Order: sequence, then C-alpha cells, then structure tokens
Amino acid sequence: MLEFLKESTFRANDVFLQALSILRKHYISVAGLCFLLFVTNNLSTYLAIYLSDLTGSGIRFVLLLIFVILFFGLQLVLIKRAILLAKDVKKAELMSYVPSTKQFIHFILGLLSYSLITGLAYLVCAILCMPLLYMGVEMDRIAYEINPLITGVIMMFVLIRISFFPFFILENNFGFIRSIKLSIAFTRGNTTNLLILMALLASTYMGQLFFEYMDYTIFAKIMSAINTFVIIPSVSLVLAVAYVGMIKEYKGSDDPELLKNII
Repeated sequence: MLEFLKESTFRANDVFLQALSILRKHYISVAGLCFLLFVTNNLSTYLAIYLSDLTGSGIRFVLLLIFVILFFGLQLVLIKRAILLAKDVKKAELMSYVPSTKQFIHFILGLLSYSLITGLAYLVCAILCMPLLYMGVEMDRIAYEINPLITGVIMMFVLIRISFFPFFILENNFGFIRSIKLSIAFTRGNTTNLLILMALLASTYMGQLFFEYMDYTIFAKIMSAINTFVIIPSVSLVLAVAYVGMIKEYKGSDDPELLKNII
C-alpha cells in the first residue's frame, strides 16, 4: 500500500511539474484567460447590484444571459487552450478555440447534472443522519455541520470522477451523458493520483487560510499571490496534462456502461 501511494505521488508530482513548465512558457495566454474570467465574474456582480433599481427585469435577464454565455464560454476556451498546450500544439486557428453551440449547451447540462446530484446527495445524507437525533445530537449541528461535511466529501469524489467531462465534449463533440460516463470510466483506478493532484493544488490555499488565521499577514499575502498568479492559472493545465496522459492508457469502451465503472 505504501509503495502504491509512493508511485501515485510521483505520478501526480510529474503531472503538476509538467503543467507548471507549460504555464511558464505560455503564461500570458493562460493567465490572460483567467484574468478575463475574473473580470467577467466581478463585472457581472457589480452590474447586477448597480442596475437592480435602474432597469427592468427583462434587461437584467438579457444581461444575465450574456454574462453566463461569456463566463462559461471563456471557461471552455481556457480548457481547449490547455488541452492543445498539453498536446504540445502551440498555435491553432482562433476559431478552433470557440466552442460550438452544441458543446456549450452540453457543458451547461453537465454542470446542472452535478448540481442535481449534489441536491440528491444532500437529501440522502440528511435522511441517513436522522438517527443521530435519537443519540442526542442537536438538529442544528446535523443540519449545519455534519450533513454538509458528509455531502462535501461525497461530492468531492463525484467531482473528481466527472471532472473530465468537458474535455470529452470539446475533444470529441460528445453529449454530456456520454461524456460523464467516459469521465467516470476514464478516472477508474486513477482516483488516488487525482486526489493527490487536488491536494497539491489546494495546499497553497490551505496555507493562506492558516496564515490568515494565525495573523501572519506577510506570509498570507505571499500565499495569496501564489494562488492568484500560479495555482489558479495552472488548474486547467494540470487537468489537461492528466487527461492527455491517461487517455493514452485508457483501453475501455467509447461508450462505457455507467454502473460497471462507478467503483
């Protein structure tokens, strides 16, 4: 078991370091897309507050639709850019980065599916936690601490298993259901590697929270800068490098059965 974890750690480290190497060479394009996502998100929030009392609901709905399309469209462009860089394709036609309407719709449907699964997981966990009431545990603690914690852990594993569905949508133009099934089959046996990768990406953020809690302002700002300028731009690259590496090892079906690959 220790040898398996050691091998998994090395593989995760290789992916992470390869992603950082790609980021160093193409920092402007990748970080620029992340900056556009940041601006789009904050601008939409600002306009929603500023225009709440000045415009009608119809105009607000149109603006919301525009910002949703722009924000998630930029995310797909970033993923596509990361895939091409992971495949060592440095230049491509501009329109090859733009997702089609079908790809965009299936990406949104995939996100909605994850939200639906989250709601179902929360409901199931709430039912399973009910016996704790008879053991003297307070309802507020179950509702606001235990249940969200259990749901969060479950959904973290679900997120890892389906995290590559946008890649299949963009690469193969598959529907969201088939892409989710492929992602689940694709990540089978690689969960440990992906968990280690997520831990590496989250380590600086956890460090930032720790230093803020300990009131070490300088160290907290350093960790915040690392998160902003290194970790956030590298997330898509890390997933893309892992995707390209694992796709070479995948020997399963192009349309796998869901239940056979969950565990």
